[in-house]
Amino acid sequence: MNRKKRLSRACILRLELYLDFLENLQKEGRKSVTSTEIGGALGLDPVKVRQDLFGLGTAAGRPKVGYEVIHLIKMLRGLFDIDRIKPICIVGCGNLGKALAGSDVWEKAGYKLAAAFDNNPDVVGSELAGLNVRSVTEMFGVIKSEGIEAAVITVPVDAAQDTADLLTGAGIKAIWNFAQVNIQAAEEVVVENQFLAWGLIIVSHRAKWAQE
Repeated sequence: MNRKKRLSRACILRLELYLDFLENLQKEGRKSVTSTEIGGALGLDPVKVRQDLFGLGTAAGRPKVGYEVIHLIKMLRGLFDIDRIKPICIVGCGNLGKALAGSDVWEKAGYKLAAAFDNNPDVVGSELAGLNVRSVTEMFGVIKSEGIEAAVITVPVDAAQDTADLLTGAGIKAIWNFAQVNIQAAEEVVVENQFLAWGLIIVSHRAKWAQE
């Protein structure tokens, strides 16, 4: 696979589905799987599945046998850099921050929650997912000293951009942003804006059309 090739968002989402499906197959003891089985389970065209897997650099599946499950898992986990544990911090320890901090999303994506920050004096010093919540004034030093690579922003909209600027100034190279605003960052900084309301709007739209 050409490492310089940037995959589309749609392709990445499909590959995530493949990985989840394949890891479940592995737990069941399956050794191989066909593109038809993958497509059928995920509601995708098997041709698209084969194209995606070929794009990863994998050889075509063997007739009537398919692909080796363990091989595909290894390729996908390598693509997503899941097996390298990366320290990440969260900024904003309100309801959403608490929910994320206590969830199991970190390990699944190859991250370890290493620090939590907030600017509320009533929150600073409290415990969050086994971590001591620190003041945002400590953010620069902690990120540098602990080699934190990525950050999650769950602060109010009016504080999001300033928070992003502080994070990138401290050396953060990837941001998962839950504030309902598009934050700006240097080109070399990866920003993923997660607009929860948009997801719910899609649910509303699909529910409407399913009933008509």
